[in-house]
Amino acid sequence: MKVVILSGISALGNNPINAIENPASTTTGNQPAPIPFQGLLENEGKIYSNWGLSKSTKPAVYVEPISYGDVQAVVKDTRLFPTPVSPVGSMLSVTPTISNDGGTLLCTLKLDEIIGLEKDEKGRRVVRVQAGCRLKKLNLWLQSKGLEIPFQSEIGDATVGSVAVGDTKDSSLDGAGFFSAGVTAISYVNPNGEICAISDSRDTLSFNEFKCSYGLLGIVVECCVEVRPASLCTSKYSLHQSKSPEELAEKITQLRKECDAFFAFVILDKLFATCDQRYKAGPGSVTPIESQPQFNKLRLAKRSAIQHGGYHGQNTNNLQPLVREITYSRADLVNEYWRPSATENRLDFQYYEHDISKIKAVFSQSHAFTKEFEKKHSFVPNAWALYFINRPESKMKPHGLYSTGPGVSFSFDPIFSNPNDPNWRLFAREYNNLAIKTLGGKPSPIQTQWLRPGDLIIPKKLAHPRFTTNYYLQFLG
Repeated sequence: MKVVILSGISALGNNPINAIENPASTTTGNQPAPIPFQGLLENEGKIYSNWGLSKSTKPAVYVEPISYGDVQAVVKDTRLFPTPVSPVGSMLSVTPTISNDGGTLLCTLKLDEIIGLEKDEKGRRVVRVQAGCRLKKLNLWLQSKGLEIPFQSEIGDATVGSVAVGDTKDSSLDGAGFFSAGVTAISYVNPNGEICAISDSRDTLSFNEFKCSYGLLGIVVECCVEVRPASLCTSKYSLHQSKSPEELAEKITQLRKECDAFFAFVILDKLFATCDQRYKAGPGSVTPIESQPQFNKLRLAKRSAIQHGGYHGQNTNNLQPLVREITYSRADLVNEYWRPSATENRLDFQYYEHDISKIKAVFSQSHAFTKEFEKKHSFVPNAWALYFINRPESKMKPHGLYSTGPGVSFSFDPIFSNPNDPNWRLFAREYNNLAIKTLGGKPSPIQTQWLRPGDLIIPKKLAHPRFTTNYYLQFLG
């Protein structure tokens, strides 16, 4: 991999300078770090949990760096900061990605500065942002300048660093539908504690492979993300109930062809869907005043549905849309969520990527599986979330999700409101066999639970022992 080793990172561009960070040392092994760690350090046996309180871990050390030098200090010193060093952001993942018992958990949330706008080596306008910046913060900052990124998922708590090298999905207007597609450059700390810079301008293949690495090659500290003038979106909402899963798949396929982007919330056992047809609505960065206050009611209702895992008590009357058509800024629809208590309904889900050609088979076999499971266990998921993603050339996404070349994929994600419910867990485990083995769906190590070795493969070249936890180790091949 061709990289540039930096002695520092400029807040004004990507030229190496000495003013921000101390020079990277070649000191390795168990020798002391060249500079002291200044951020938060906890090594008293505290247990950390993910957002949904379904996964937990007891690292030997938990750190929150406040500078790039802190990240370097952690990576260099294997005595004070035991291997593996695992980066985390908001800890939203539903899978055991945070699991690092006895290792070092490095949280990037305090590295959250939006450094500024600049032109990159290809003349593109990009925003340079630190890895711990949340997507909601980034969206609002860009909105104030009349700009946007193509990826505008509803969950705004995710951090830039995690989604730059992880799995995401959104039914985007004029975009691929996954965040890393818009990332043009990354600065990271490598296993030697050096700050490195890599971009699609210097080495496209190595850079695009790094974006598929889940943080197993280095700790991301900074990203450049392509931006564009902000545009408004018009959503048209409709409800549909069909007589068969095949008919429902056909209806959704037809509705998607009529619009610029599409999302659906599917109650599969009842063959019911609430559909969001999205259309380009011209330039603009702020939701029009004529859309208020209806839009804010819609935003809060959507946030509540996601926060609580789509809980509706199986009553489809609760899914009647508040409005039939509305124009808004998608940046305003990016929400943040409170950390739930163990007694609250809260989002949990599974993820599977399928090619659009399989939509009828996926609906049909998933419906049959769900109805059979309901007979045995009196349980069905609350809903399925349906997104459509535009796949790029394989060289742009060489591994993992969306890596099979140009085309359209859809993600069909069963969701529920209690991650610890035994029936939900059993459903997820058994549905994996259908979705992955029978239907050929691609899972995600950060969004698909109960995976087994062989369900997915992460190339060994995308992982370094200093950063690879036991959870990820089982998938290397």
